Amino acid sequence: MIRRWFILSLLCIVILILIKDLYEEAIMYDPMQGVEARGSEVVNSSKEPAPVYKTGWGNEIVDKDLFSPTRTYVQPQPKSLVPVKPVELPKRPEVNLRGIVFDQYGDYIAYLEKDRAKPVPVRKGDKLDDIEVVDVKQRSVELRWNEETISLSLDKIKTIKNPRSGK
Repeated sequence: MIRRWFILSLLCIVILILIKDLYEEAIMYDPMQGVEARGSEVVNSSKEPAPVYKTGWGNEIVDKDLFSPTRTYVQPQPKSLVPVKPVELPKRPEVNLRGIVFDQYGDYIAYLEKDRAKPVPVRKGDKLDDIEVVDVKQRSVELRWNEETISLSLDKIKTIKNPRSGK
C-alpha cells in the first residue's frame, strides 16, 4: 500500500512541476522582452546588448502586398476611339443547278456547279465546301450557306411578253 501512495505522490509532484514549467515557458513567455518595438536595444541589467530584430522581407513584398491599406483601385483610362472597319460578310458563292438524276437506290442526285467549276454530284446531307445540301427533290434543291437558305429549281419562270391586243 505504501508503494502505491509513494508512486501516486511522485506522479503528482512531477505533474505539478511540468504545469509550472509550462506556465513559465509557454504561457507567460514574451518574445519581445528586452527589445523595443522599433528594434533598438534596451539596456539590460546584465549590460549585454539585446538582439536587434528586423523584418524577414523587403520593400518588394510590402509594395506587392494584396491586403495593404495603401493599395487602392486605379480607374482605367478610356480607350481611344479608333474607327472600326465593318466586317465584310463572305461573298455568296455562285451556285447553279445543272440537273437532277434518280439513281438506282431511290435517291435523287443533284449536279451542282459552284463558281463556274465542273458540276459535282451531291445527295441530301452532303457538303460542298461551305454549302450543305438540305434536300434534293425531283425538280428542286435546297442548300444552306452561312445560316441562309438557297433554293434552286429546274423549272423555268414563264412570263408573258406584251400579250397581243385583242383581234
